[in-house]
Amino acid sequence: MNNLSFGQYYHTDSLIHKMDSRTKIIVSILFMIGLFVIPRNNFMLLGLFMLFTIVVVLLTKVPIKKFLKSIKFVTYLLVFSFVFQVIFNRNGELLYTLNHNLTITNIIVCALIVILLFLFKKKIPLFFIVFLIALVGGFIILQYPIYGSVLKTYSINIYTDGVLTGSFVILRVLVLIVSSAILTLTTKPTDLNNGLESLLKIFGKKTSILAMMISIALRFIPTLFQETDKILKAQASRGVDFNEGKLREKISQVVSLLVPMFIISFKRAADLADAMEARGYIPGEKRTKLIKMQFTIKDVIYMFSVILLISFVIVYRVVLWDIKWLYLTMEHSFMVFKDKQIWLVFNQF
Repeated sequence: MNNLSFGQYYHTDSLIHKMDSRTKIIVSILFMIGLFVIPRNNFMLLGLFMLFTIVVVLLTKVPIKKFLKSIKFVTYLLVFSFVFQVIFNRNGELLYTLNHNLTITNIIVCALIVILLFLFKKKIPLFFIVFLIALVGGFIILQYPIYGSVLKTYSINIYTDGVLTGSFVILRVLVLIVSSAILTLTTKPTDLNNGLESLLKIFGKKTSILAMMISIALRFIPTLFQETDKILKAQASRGVDFNEGKLREKISQVVSLLVPMFIISFKRAADLADAMEARGYIPGEKRTKLIKMQFTIKDVIYMFSVILLISFVIVYRVVLWDIKWLYLTMEHSFMVFKDKQIWLVFNQF
């Protein structure tokens, strides 16, 4: 739990840290919109977004391992998405065919690999890489019958579009998570709250309550994970092991974890409410700011570069993509017309 970096501020004296929080919020929103505007499997435009993200990450002066830890919790989901696209996407050209031969020996060997992986999960360094190697090894083992008669033979066809789409989804999600981590790692919770409150004033007067709720929610994420880690260590010292036992025992162990978590959450919320009331906080009332936010030339350049990048994507999507579609349509129509002319000439003879 302590390895979680998403949502935690990391202080450095960088150019991105000194920027206005409103600029970073607007850039993050525009960047996310631009990522989803990119046409499917267009690696050129996605590469531009990746290059921009890498440059900003280097400018933050935040250690790379902090960003790697922020994407740690979605690694298995990304692997599942890639495998799902490769297996079930049947568009494009046939790239490879996996012929699997199921024998009792093959099934036992694969089951032993899975059991050993999860038994020695804590003792294996770089478990995710080992898990990927074991996954590939399992596919190879199933291709060749080791011993015994073949129970069933089936094949998995891998197409080019499946591999491309799976890779595109993984890269886009990674860029999305890293760009969100840039905002949370380089912006203090108070500055984030002030920036949200200032931006939400466009939609109405009483937006400070909503901004405060979002800020408190973001601030509570790392706190709740730390409390969960403390509870896990306390229960482990009493002999409770969440990795062992039957399903019913594991459910009861999870319940024993959730109950103190809810109690601690409500207690912290009550303490926070008392502290805010003692400091004179009145919901909806106008508040003074110690530091006034103002845009600088750095904010303008940063925002302009993102707008320029997104404008290029939109122009490519709307203009060049439509021209390509029109060209393909005209080419198809010409081929149909040409075939009809040849058929008419042939009928004259």
